[in-house]
Amino acid sequence: MVKILLFILILCAAIFAGPFLADEQGYVHIATSDHIIETSLTTAIVLAVIAFIVLFFVCTLLLKFIRIPQGTQSFFRRHAARKSVSLFQEAVLAYEEGDYERALSLIRKSAGKKPPLAACFIGAKSAFALQDYDLCRKFLDEAKGRSKQAYISSAIIRAKLNLQIGNSKAALEVLEELKQTYSSKLVTKLTFECYRKEQDHARIAAMVPQLIRQHIVTKEDAARYSRGNLAAKISAAASSAELNELIGKLDKKDRQDPKVIASLTTKLLELGDVNRARKYSLDLLKKNLDPDFLESIANWEISIPDVLTRLKKQAEDNLIASQVNTPLLKALGNLEFKAGQLKDAQEHLEKALQLNKSSDIYLKLARVMAAQRLFEQAADYYAQGLESRKALPRRA
Repeated sequence: MVKILLFILILCAAIFAGPFLADEQGYVHIATSDHIIETSLTTAIVLAVIAFIVLFFVCTLLLKFIRIPQGTQSFFRRHAARKSVSLFQEAVLAYEEGDYERALSLIRKSAGKKPPLAACFIGAKSAFALQDYDLCRKFLDEAKGRSKQAYISSAIIRAKLNLQIGNSKAALEVLEELKQTYSSKLVTKLTFECYRKEQDHARIAAMVPQLIRQHIVTKEDAARYSRGNLAAKISAAASSAELNELIGKLDKKDRQDPKVIASLTTKLLELGDVNRARKYSLDLLKKNLDPDFLESIANWEISIPDVLTRLKKQAEDNLIASQVNTPLLKALGNLEFKAGQLKDAQEHLEKALQLNKSSDIYLKLARVMAAQRLFEQAADYYAQGLESRKALPRRA
């Protein structure tokens, strides 16, 4: 624009200065069938320049009028974009405040036909909180195909949400698919959580080196998970030979671990090796009354007299603490029931029931009462045990 104006000014200066410098002034003669126009060359050029300037400004004005609809559209687009951002920010705030219905409503208003990626994720989480799993999947599927990063994010969110409702198998399926193209500390941690939910001790043990390397667990935790795998292997042993092979691999720490010894003594009793079960049990009970080990004793199918004597002595030595030790009371009750000491079993189990009204205690008391031919009380305890079992939380 500046260049054009500069050119016009120079041209005008040349037109006016030219005649003064020239000896003669030229003329322009224009003839038509009806009219004859005759003027000086200077005047003709001035008129031409004026016509050019007028034409230039008329064209510029017309172009501005032509662009007005486009400018209006741009204005409305910018206004809609600002409004969409504002609505989405309100949706995020509603989600954080727990108003999931409003969050979904605001996302629908702000998103249009193709919601932004962040809106998909907030929508998925809001729908999940409202237990609308179909809508949750719809949002995540929409986000999944946007880009590689969107696919990774949607997969991680899907795995986390499945873990929240206890559906670790579905979470594992998502993570296994994701690990074909992407891996990270978070993916490893989520996989580890799935294995823990599934109590897949073998896979946990296999990934222990990776867990330590990525600083997800400590070395002490890793050792505990390895012993958990050992306990699972002992429980799964199908023969005495297989069990003996595993026992031969036990180190000092394994022999002092309550979960390992709990699995070992239970398996020895299943195989009929009472003497070794008694030995391992007494060795551990000398050191402490571990709740996990006592829980395993509470489910033994036979009573070992020496173990029962040891538990009674330890209960008498610390009478006050033993009265509030539910695992100890359950273990005593079970061993006394198996040994035919029904009154003592009833007393200990009733004390345990006062501390924890769990279904297994009700059912143990039902068997004790039935053995004493107190069938009405046995039926009552049995009914309460079944009712208590039904009340346990289930997976969504």
